[in-house]
Amino acid sequence: MPSAVPFSPTRPSMDIMIVEEFADAGFSGQTDKRPEFQRLVQKATAADHPVDLVLMFMFSRMARNMRLFFDVVGKLDDAGVEVRSITEDFGQGRGQRIGRTITAMMNEEQARDAAILTRKSRRENARQGFYNGGPVPFGYQTYVARQDGEKERRKLAIVEAEAAIVRQIFDWADIGRGGRWIVKQLNDAGRTLRGARFANSNVAGILAREVYTGVYHDRTADDDGVTPDMEDAIAITCPSIIARDQFDRVAAMRATRNPRRMAPHVAAGTTLLTGVVRCGMPGCSSGMTIRTGKGGRYTYYVCNDRVNRSGTCACPSIRREKLDSLVLDAIEARLLARDRLRTLLAGVLDVSQSRQAEREADLTRSRSERTRLNTAISNLLILIEEGTMSARDPAFVDRMATNRAALAAVSSRIDVLEAQLAKGKRRIDEQTIDRFGDMLRKKMRSDDSTLRSSYLKMFVSNVSVSDHEVVISGPVSNLENGVSVGLPVKEGAVPIFDREWCRLQDSNL
Repeated sequence: MPSAVPFSPTRPSMDIMIVEEFADAGFSGQTDKRPEFQRLVQKATAADHPVDLVLMFMFSRMARNMRLFFDVVGKLDDAGVEVRSITEDFGQGRGQRIGRTITAMMNEEQARDAAILTRKSRRENARQGFYNGGPVPFGYQTYVARQDGEKERRKLAIVEAEAAIVRQIFDWADIGRGGRWIVKQLNDAGRTLRGARFANSNVAGILAREVYTGVYHDRTADDDGVTPDMEDAIAITCPSIIARDQFDRVAAMRATRNPRRMAPHVAAGTTLLTGVVRCGMPGCSSGMTIRTGKGGRYTYYVCNDRVNRSGTCACPSIRREKLDSLVLDAIEARLLARDRLRTLLAGVLDVSQSRQAEREADLTRSRSERTRLNTAISNLLILIEEGTMSARDPAFVDRMATNRAALAAVSSRIDVLEAQLAKGKRRIDEQTIDRFGDMLRKKMRSDDSTLRSSYLKMFVSNVSVSDHEVVISGPVSNLENGVSVGLPVKEGAVPIFDREWCRLQDSNL
């Protein structure tokens, strides 16, 4: 990097006094985004004219971009500051201008050639399955997999102590725990992020990293500097820490809980029916909110229109404990009763030839849709990386959340269909459904209010309260998914619009 010095052509070179030296280690000379470089230009062109000369080892140290080089040289010339190279002497006048121009052009081309060679090397390194460097994801370390002369080819390996924390984070997120809760548990237990305390951003970053599924993508630019689309990126395998389906479930849950799509108190609340209970009076479909009475001793569900909007809705207030108990009892007695559950899941038990053919066709369509959604998500991420959109753009947030929820839904559907088409031990029978009902009944009576609320909201999408009845409904597909591949652990696993297990002609379960 150049040095700024007072200089006079009439004085011998030994009279040059170094005022200050500037160095930007690790920054590209093709950009002016270099702190020390910017400080040099600012100081050398100051109004008090502190220096007469900027001296550098080679002109390439100032810039490897012709436009940037001549812009800076022009600013320094206007300020009466001369620019010289220790190793390059082009004389004075026209010859100096020509020499500088040719040198600046060659420096830029050399930088481009070096970048092309570097990118070629990085792409080939990735194709061979080696790690290209950068921050190593938490849960992994690098090791030398191959030595080519002085070049060390590295790969990722699991650090089991860190991987256990990553698995715990995903397990907690998978059952509906929020980021703040996870951070508190980790810090209270003395878990650290390589010596540092966990923060919300750390946990969010871990939950968003695809590398934990056993694959990551290298998107090193091509020879023209164009970053490839995700489908053209180089997929590199590594040891997996979590299963892909768990990663997709968590991504869908995080998308549905985005504050732009769901109020934070609904996403993270422990009240059993928050977000699903609504007023069922004619002409009113407002949500019901929590209010307290008797100095906070009692808690009620109250129509939001009547309380907060000065409405005239006649929906009665109902004690929270009473409605919660009524809903849980109804689900246990009616939905989870063996005969009722077998009736609702009769389609799962149907193994006729025509039904199996329908499932195979549905499976093919679902797999195609999964591919389409994966591509759509990748394209959205490319827009962010290229700067075309901002991650805070409401349109991006909404579209990404929609695609991720749809991807989780279709992935769950694929799991269900594969289980229904399976033979042998995976075949679903009446005993399987009975065991599923018994297990779900225990989950609904969990002492953990957060888990109890999460499990209920997996199967209940709406609780409608009027002055004479309570109607409970939910999607059948979640029940099918649960009995086929195990209890789902996210509310975003199924489409919002789906068949419901509460039929209109049987609205009391």
